[in-house]
Amino acid sequence: MNGSYQLLKFLSRVCCRLSDRSAVKMGHILGEFFWMLIPNRRKKLALRNIFRGNITKDAKTAEEISKAAAVRFGTIGMSVFRFPLLNKKNISDYVVIQGKEKLDEILASGEGCIIAGNHCGNWELEGAALALYGYPILAVGMKQSNEGFDKFIREYRSIPGQTVEYKTGVRDMLRRLKEGYFVGLLCDQDPGDTGLISPFLGRKTLTPTGPAHFALMTGRPVLMAFMHQLTDYTYEIIVEDPIYADKNLGKKEFVRQITDDINKRLGDWIKKHPEDWFWLHNRWKWTDRFYPELKEES
Repeated sequence: MNGSYQLLKFLSRVCCRLSDRSAVKMGHILGEFFWMLIPNRRKKLALRNIFRGNITKDAKTAEEISKAAAVRFGTIGMSVFRFPLLNKKNISDYVVIQGKEKLDEILASGEGCIIAGNHCGNWELEGAALALYGYPILAVGMKQSNEGFDKFIREYRSIPGQTVEYKTGVRDMLRRLKEGYFVGLLCDQDPGDTGLISPFLGRKTLTPTGPAHFALMTGRPVLMAFMHQLTDYTYEIIVEDPIYADKNLGKKEFVRQITDDINKRLGDWIKKHPEDWFWLHNRWKWTDRFYPELKEES
């Protein structure tokens, strides 16, 4: 563990000494190197996902989208390495928020909300920026298999002020919501043998229901925010209107309405900015296993 952790810390110190311009160039180089390391089978999976999501029917365009979506990982990694340089005074030089008043209203209520997290744009910088803007972010993540990397990423996500926890029990997250936290739960990854079939990019897809279930239990809204790069050095977080379900609905209908709304908004954003999403992920893996007839339809 110590070796990989110390290596990552060393790389961070090096990256923090770079100018913004040099950091951008190095991030792109890292991204190109990452693309070279990706196995062909994974690149083919990305292309299948793009075609399956009805993003384009043109093979060349699909290849350009899949590569751009992968190369940006270099920029994301560079952002994490340079987290020690960010603070409350300079964050607005790099990230602006459209729809900030929606976050401020929830913050003022003191009751927290559920953030339907996604892998659009520079999601690592998004969480850091929201924390530095003063919002109490609880990032709920999975423990990484490499202990050194796990220690590093938890430490660096905490630097901007995020509270970082592994997936914990329902009671713990409910407590955090009552304390006013903005609890981030991923909504765009394959949920395994759980989840709900919901339309996503024109396909019936098993979808995580965590955000919807917490909204049901707490009555708190679900928020979606998307990170998009404006220039080489600047980003914008677009905060959408809060998602509420009809309180007169039954539990199953409530969860379905929230989940369908999340997928609709996520899909609309991906269609608008397809290069921003994580196409390398096997999003329909368990949908295909449990509902092979849906794969045949696609």
